[in-house]
Amino acid sequence: MVLTDGVHGPALAPVELLAINVLLITISFFLLCRPAHSAKREILVLTSITVAAAASRILLEPFPNVQPLTMMCLVMGATLGARRGMAFAVIATMVSNLVLSHGWWTLFQASGWAAIAFAGSRLGLVVGNVVDMKRLAITAVIVSVLFDWWVSLSIFTSGMTISEFGIYILNGLPFDALHAVASLVSAVWIAPWLANLIFEETVQIEEPHVSGEADVIAA
Repeated sequence: MVLTDGVHGPALAPVELLAINVLLITISFFLLCRPAHSAKREILVLTSITVAAAASRILLEPFPNVQPLTMMCLVMGATLGARRGMAFAVIATMVSNLVLSHGWWTLFQASGWAAIAFAGSRLGLVVGNVVDMKRLAITAVIVSVLFDWWVSLSIFTSGMTISEFGIYILNGLPFDALHAVASLVSAVWIAPWLANLIFEETVQIEEPHVSGEADVIAA
């Protein structure tokens, strides 16, 4: 059953949280760490990146809405493909929220970052291990704001009017700007290194179906 209101909406009962956590983390880890070759090496590299992403959220929590995870989701989606990028996004969200706070809002955060990873897989942000910095920077800024607005929907309840929700969105614009700036800085500092690491250390960089889909579209 749903309990009290949390920071971003209603908090869930312990049993509900446990069920959500186990289901999402298990499925996502299976999708992320299912390499074709050199399983141990790929699992180690991808797990390390995921833990680092979760840790970045925890360590930067004192700074309002500074979240490099948004940019990392774009790069992971661009380098590993939609399936594995989205799995990375869900795991990083779930693991970091075990420390930060869990609740109804986790579903919005996880789905938001998964959507960003999916977008990253489709926008041609990384070719091989070369990052299109201009395209990545513009995309990172846009998706950071859209992500914040999506997560804000978690507080929308039957007792809230549209005008009240609009005021909430307007009040949050400075924090949206901080998120966008943090994503932009992260793109400059981290993205090239992260893309190169994934390209060099993982065997299956791109999902086989991605090129197939591209061929169908091209045809």
